[in-house]
Amino acid sequence: MENRTVGPYDHCVDSFYHLNCSSPTFSMSERTAALSAITTLILATVLGNLLIITSIAYFRQLQTRTNIMALSLAVADLLVGLTVMPYSMMKAVYKCWFYGQFFCNLQYFLDYMLTNSSIMHLGCIAYDRYVAICDPLRYSQRVTNHTVATMLLISWFGPALFSSPILVNFNPEWSRGIIEIISCPNQCLFFVSTWLVSVVGVCPYVLSLLTMSYVYARIYIVARRQGRQISSVSLQVHAQQQQQQQVEHTNTRQKWTAMKREYSAAKTLGSIIGFYLLSWLPFYMVVLFFPNFQNSSAAVRITTWIGYISSAINPVLYATLNRPFRSAFVAVISCKMLSSTRARTMDLSGVK
Repeated sequence: MENRTVGPYDHCVDSFYHLNCSSPTFSMSERTAALSAITTLILATVLGNLLIITSIAYFRQLQTRTNIMALSLAVADLLVGLTVMPYSMMKAVYKCWFYGQFFCNLQYFLDYMLTNSSIMHLGCIAYDRYVAICDPLRYSQRVTNHTVATMLLISWFGPALFSSPILVNFNPEWSRGIIEIISCPNQCLFFVSTWLVSVVGVCPYVLSLLTMSYVYARIYIVARRQGRQISSVSLQVHAQQQQQQQVEHTNTRQKWTAMKREYSAAKTLGSIIGFYLLSWLPFYMVVLFFPNFQNSSAAVRITTWIGYISSAINPVLYATLNRPFRSAFVAVISCKMLSSTRARTMDLSGVK
């Protein structure tokens, strides 16, 4: 019998068929714990975003232009949980790739595309809140159904176009310095030139970070100014005659209620945007300051999974910060939406 040294490729392929692909850095108990934790995160991502999608699609009160964009964002996060995270889990825990070159390319394409799509969705949401609070009188003219549809199309097709080179098998001469996919039997490695990393990943993130920071700083300033103005009007009411006071008080209360509603939505969505940007910040810092990184390094794996957490946290933020969404979640989970024909039009604002 010929003696042959078993290389890592042979070991990985053989261990795949025996479902016992071992990792030099994980014991069996550690691997089980990692699989359990990541599976829990995947389930939370899928079920939580399905909850958002179901709530917005079912309850008419939630079917606003802003929430339609939030629904589209939830679809992107749902796809991250369904198409990206499971493959990333297997690659991270087993350090083997069992699915061939095409799925290697596809997994990276979906990862980059959906990540950038989420960033662009957040930019659209920030613009919507900026107009609603800083220019409320022209909101219906500036943010129309056509505007929302256009922004959503750009948020999906733009990232798909930017990420499409990942799916293309370039001629070796053309691909030199642009993109290389190395797909061995036991690994799925992705190397890109610095300029492509900047175009596909870092630039959209940095631009979004700067833009949304500016937008929400403006929203905060305007919201505080509007709050002081309404409070000032409320104090002046007490010096008016009784009849005029009643009218002014009603108008002031209506303005205050409307502003609180817009500010609450801005606060919720601002928290989502802030958490998303912060969760991906470590990954982009690694990419930006260490351009020669290997995507199998521990730093990249850890920071990538920190970023993935952002896809699971949105339902928690909605439930914590937004009463209508919290009420809708309770109705969906408890199946109250099925117990009454009027549940679709129920008032979610007054339900605690």
